[in-house]
Amino acid sequence: MKTCPVCHTENEDDALYCKRCGEAFFEDDKKSEDKKKQKVKKQKKVKTKTKYKTKIKKEKVPRDKQKSNFFSKVLVFILLIIVIALAGVLGVFAYHYYQENNIPVPNVIGYSYEEAVTILNDAKLSYQQKTELTTDEEEVGNVIKQSKHAGSKTRENAVITLTVGVLDTRVKVPDVRGLTLEKATATLNQVGISYQVVYEESDKDANIVLKQSIRAGKVIDNTEGITLTVSISKKQNESVSSNDNNSDSNINSDDEIAAEESSDKLN
Repeated sequence: MKTCPVCHTENEDDALYCKRCGEAFFEDDKKSEDKKKQKVKKQKKVKTKTKYKTKIKKEKVPRDKQKSNFFSKVLVFILLIIVIALAGVLGVFAYHYYQENNIPVPNVIGYSYEEAVTILNDAKLSYQQKTELTTDEEEVGNVIKQSKHAGSKTRENAVITLTVGVLDTRVKVPDVRGLTLEKATATLNQVGISYQVVYEESDKDANIVLKQSIRAGKVIDNTEGITLTVSISKKQNESVSSNDNNSDSNINSDDEIAAEESSDKLN
């Protein structure tokens, strides 16, 4: 609504004159439009800032500082060259170390000791021998173990321990005390133990094993012999002793006859 400035009557917004007193409204519109234009012009004014360039004067560096800077750069350059040289040396050393410590261990199990030695020599590896008893005849003289697993990596000239099978000839001594001489000898023959027999007078039945020189249960080599002490009666002992005496007397008589014959020849 438009209010008339003269009579203060309210009129419509698009009214050009007051409906009561006839006062014109367009002059007020022009004034209001001029005020709006002036506000817009003030808003559009751009404030310009003046830029001032400040010139910074470079200070001259003293000659002593220039020389120190030059020498420091030279030292840095020399240090850089040394670091690069050391890196190269370390690289070469690491490569040779890798080559020397990257030798695959061959599998020599099942080969004879001589064949295994040849294989290790070709692989630039050292070796040493170790023996182990075995009851399997196929393992005798062959490598049954090796200290480093096949396919693992090791260094050059590393020592590989080869375990070679040796036939186990050991036997366990049976207990033959109280057995007859026939049964005792059969038992010893079965396990492969050699023996010898000595007789001893006893109240027990004849031909009974009284003692054995090696205790039962002991493990010995089958080349070691055992002595069996066998019982004998008094009559058998007397007959054996008489036979021994007769053989001694016969030997003495024969010696006397030979001596007489030799004396007769000399006469």
